[in-house]
Amino acid sequence: MAGKLAREIRQTKPFALVEEEALLNLLRTAETLTRKSGEVMKRFEISATQYNVLRILRGAGKDGLTCSQIGERMVTFDPDITRLVDRLEKRGLVERERCTADRRVVFTRIVRPGLDLLAEIDGPLQQTLKHNLGHLGKAKLQQLIELLEELRGDE
Repeated sequence: MAGKLAREIRQTKPFALVEEEALLNLLRTAETLTRKSGEVMKRFEISATQYNVLRILRGAGKDGLTCSQIGERMVTFDPDITRLVDRLEKRGLVERERCTADRRVVFTRIVRPGLDLLAEIDGPLQQTLKHNLGHLGKAKLQQLIELLEELRGDE
C-alpha cells in the first residue's frame, strides 16, 4: 500500500529506500510549512529570509551583529547577507554603524520600525504555526524536535 506522499506526488512505484521516502516527506512538509508561514509575511511585504534577519537582530539587542554573525544564526543558508541587510536598511527597518575600534567591522541593529513590524507579524505568524503544528500536541512536537536535531547530528 502506497503511503500518503506517494499518492500526493502520484508515484506509482515503491520508493527504493525508506530513507528516501523519509527525506522526501521531510522536504515536502518543510516546503508546505514554509509556504504557509510565507503567506503571513507576504501580507507585510517581507520575505521569510528578511524576517529571519529581523528576528535575529531583535534577539541581538542594542549591540547589533555583523553580517557574518547574522549569517551564522540564519535558519536557512543565504550567501549574501549584505544584500539582505541593504534591502532592510532601505526600508528603514535596520541601521548600520561602523565600529570605531576597527573600521572594517560594521554592526547592524534593528530600529523601531523593524521592531514594530515584527510585533505586527508575531501574532498572525504564531496563529499560523499553532494551526499547522499545534494539533500534534506538545509531546509529539518535542519528539519531532528531538528527531530532527538527531538527524542534523553535530553539523
